[in-house]
Amino acid sequence: MLGRLLSKSLSDLQRAKLDLAKRAQRQATTERRIVERLGRALAGVGYRLEPLTLAPGASPNHGGMRRRSRVLRCPHCDRRFSHPLPMARHITASHKRAAPTKSAPAPRGAATRKRRRRARKTPKKTAR
Repeated sequence: MLGRLLSKSLSDLQRAKLDLAKRAQRQATTERRIVERLGRALAGVGYRLEPLTLAPGASPNHGGMRRRSRVLRCPHCDRRFSHPLPMARHITASHKRAAPTKSAPAPRGAATRKRRRRARKTPKKTAR
């Protein structure tokens, strides 16, 4: 009697284990399909899905493509930047000369240049 009960329990346990394995396999297949569809949809708008973990034997450099970081050097000093915007900010903040003060004479033709700029910016008035 105890043998039959033990045998039946073991067979039920084995059946449940196989059932769980099938469910896990179905869930993995469904998940894979969803990710593939999402990847295709994102590719249509210019994005790309990247795996979080590498598959066994896969290289981390995306199939031979190597991303090289761009190094920009400040032409006035030894600072280096990876993007042009911070470099431009650095140059204007550190290396540009200060604007002439009011006590210093203005460069020749500065007043006429200002008037010309203002004239271009303001719309002409038309008679009604």
